[in-house]
Amino acid sequence: MPFSIKKRRAVLALGMATALWAPTSALATRGHGGSRIQASRAAVYAVGAARADITPTSLANFYLGGYGIGPMHQATGVLRHIYARAIAIRDHHGHQAVIAALDLQGHSVAYQQGPYGFADIANDVEKQLGIPASNVILQSTHTHNGPDDLGVWGGVPDTYLAYVKSQTEAAIAQALKSEQPAALRWATADMTGFSGTFGSDTDSTHTGDTTDYPMDTQLRVLQAVGRRDQVIATMVNYSTHATVYGPLDRVSPDWPGATATFLEHGELGIPTAAKYGYPGSVAVVTVGAMGHTWPAGTPSGTDPSVDPAPRSDNAGADRYGNAVARTAMSALAHPTYERRSQVRGTSQTIYVSNTNPVLLAAQNEPSNPTPAGGVKIYRANTPPWDYGDLYAAPLVALRIGDLAFFSVPGEPFPSIHAALATEVHARLSFIFGLAQDQLGYAEEVADYNGAFQCSAGDEWFFTISPTFGSDVVRLQRSNASALGFAVSDPGTPGEYGAGPLPPATNCTQQQALSVPQQVQQGVQQVQQAIPAP
Repeated sequence: MPFSIKKRRAVLALGMATALWAPTSALATRGHGGSRIQASRAAVYAVGAARADITPTSLANFYLGGYGIGPMHQATGVLRHIYARAIAIRDHHGHQAVIAALDLQGHSVAYQQGPYGFADIANDVEKQLGIPASNVILQSTHTHNGPDDLGVWGGVPDTYLAYVKSQTEAAIAQALKSEQPAALRWATADMTGFSGTFGSDTDSTHTGDTTDYPMDTQLRVLQAVGRRDQVIATMVNYSTHATVYGPLDRVSPDWPGATATFLEHGELGIPTAAKYGYPGSVAVVTVGAMGHTWPAGTPSGTDPSVDPAPRSDNAGADRYGNAVARTAMSALAHPTYERRSQVRGTSQTIYVSNTNPVLLAAQNEPSNPTPAGGVKIYRANTPPWDYGDLYAAPLVALRIGDLAFFSVPGEPFPSIHAALATEVHARLSFIFGLAQDQLGYAEEVADYNGAFQCSAGDEWFFTISPTFGSDVVRLQRSNASALGFAVSDPGTPGEYGAGPLPPATNCTQQQALSVPQQVQQGVQQVQQAIPAP
């Protein structure tokens, strides 16, 4: 990483001197309605953002992850480039946080092959840039046509893992280098109709519903604006899987990439004079509590001046992603500004007991003969991240102003965000799935019941612990308290989940009909994975 501590300190000194500015009249008056007064009272931060290309340069032995199991989808081409995007936020005391999103199916905290994990990146940021690892959140966008950095679907070469690490660190370094005085503003939007639960696309509208299972239908957006109201960066946090497409066998960032390029005014094939997005900015698009949730519809319609024709090779992701971006921009027409310039971070280690024998075997056998098709999970299998069947991963929480940000090292179910948003008394709570690690679905106890009895997909297979999600909530509540947030008593454990145990009553008919077959397949895989006596 070329950005040395000495140079960074010089930038800090210069930045802090520059940051003591009062918002200009443009920033104070170009807001909308009541936001004009808010803007004039906004706290001052220093914010930078950048992106770095992580598109593979070679597709030899390169597999994409997210569908099926084993080496089923070798990449044959690149549909759209993929990126690591980062935003750096510093308060007036010099305390800094970094949030980065990578267009990958998932990425591990550490690797058996070498120092390529999220923990290695965070440690480099701490050593070389002076930002504590507890102030860094690194997330995969979970695109299901993204590189399989996990090894579950065939994997990628070690050289690619090294490339992802190098490029991510370069994006973070550039984000720090580009810092400038900024105000932070945020907004939310109701995304009802944009997503459904697994198996819930049951009528001709192809839009989502919440009739069979609770979902996180809130879009959260944070934006940094400079002195002349120039947008520096936009961070979107929305809870749905990046699965607009089925398996394409081509590298693609799915809807998060489309949302980012729309917000960055970087669409392909669109006249440069077209008005959309924020030219010159960087968009960090993150996924939230997307467990059991998928993009079932785009109810807001399309914009012919920007959205691609149906014949476009990326029409599906673009139309969905553009609609998400437009919703975020509409929400930001009436923003709330942060008035307190503060950045704090903290971290705890979560320990998750792996109760899934198939995945445990795939991680620990050098040559794996399981029915998963030769799966070799790359995740580190030695301390401090692995103790046999006990996995360890960081849980990072940030406080920026009076906003809370929580990482989850897996695919959190919506109940986890509901619990944290209700029990942690922040102005707004963001949640980042697949952050710091990817340990499968993170469910509270009531969710665990639903995943096994009602799943029409692979939730039963990629769940390693019935208490994973509940432990996430418990530890992140503790992190929030350490950051100075008031935290209320959770009441009954799992009260935000799918329902009481047993039996599950939230299955749609479509889901229920598929359950016996899913369970039978699961039992067969477990039986075949266990060596004969």
